Amino acid sequence: MNKLFLAPTTLPDTAAVEYIEAASAAGFDGIGLRLNRSPGLPFYPVVGDASATRAVRQALASTGLPVLDILSFYLQAETAVGGFEGALELGAEIGARYVMVIGDDPQWSRLRDNFGRLCGMAAGFKLACSLEFATQRRIGSLPDALRLIAEAGRPDTVLCLDFLHFARSGCSPEDLRSLDPKLLPYAQITDGPLAPAASNLGSADTVGTGLADRCMPGEGGVPIGDILDVLPAGLPLSVEVPPPPTLSVSAKDWAKTVAKGTRRFLEVYRSARERP
Repeated sequence: MNKLFLAPTTLPDTAAVEYIEAASAAGFDGIGLRLNRSPGLPFYPVVGDASATRAVRQALASTGLPVLDILSFYLQAETAVGGFEGALELGAEIGARYVMVIGDDPQWSRLRDNFGRLCGMAAGFKLACSLEFATQRRIGSLPDALRLIAEAGRPDTVLCLDFLHFARSGCSPEDLRSLDPKLLPYAQITDGPLAPAASNLGSADTVGTGLADRCMPGEGGVPIGDILDVLPAGLPLSVEVPPPPTLSVSAKDWAKTVAKGTRRFLEVYRSARERP
């Protein structure tokens, strides 16, 4: 049985406490928590705000939800890695395990060095960096991500495998078979059309491009079942299903819809695999 963790991008317009309460009401097993601004998406700061930090701590304590990862740590040309320290410190204090990183600097050597520096900072807080490749970013494929991890030389670094970006980048589930399972402690279950979103390379303000075409698992073109077949059984899944832009729905209701749809897909998937 896969534990399900609500990804912040599923409720992009929701502040932290309401988001935590929505995840709890929907029966998720835990959450990811946005502690850094992602370019192009709404942001409700917590780090550095004593009142907001206290409210988040109280919400996590009252719901009992664990924090799987904190996000998003974009490495762009202008990024000052030292500016992430406050978010890393808070992430460690609330029990997060992973720091989700996006590589989006066109200069490889600077990107590699900053990634290694961030991984070292995270390790100082007993956190591991989780590198997500996205087709519209500089690190846009599995080979790109593996190269960056190898050159940074941080053995504690892992992959955050987003199923939609994985499929859009042209990878096959078979490409995962040779990977060390330690690289894949969790994955991000997403679906949508396989045609990639318009490239955002070099852009600092259009990360939201392509989110509107996401859909419920099983309703798009991603071979989710085939990917799950080659991943470790029972892998924790971060669920990223933003609401359609034309849909007016409360955070709790959308979280419940996403949880129900994802669990229904996984039940169908397991039933099909168990059939003789």
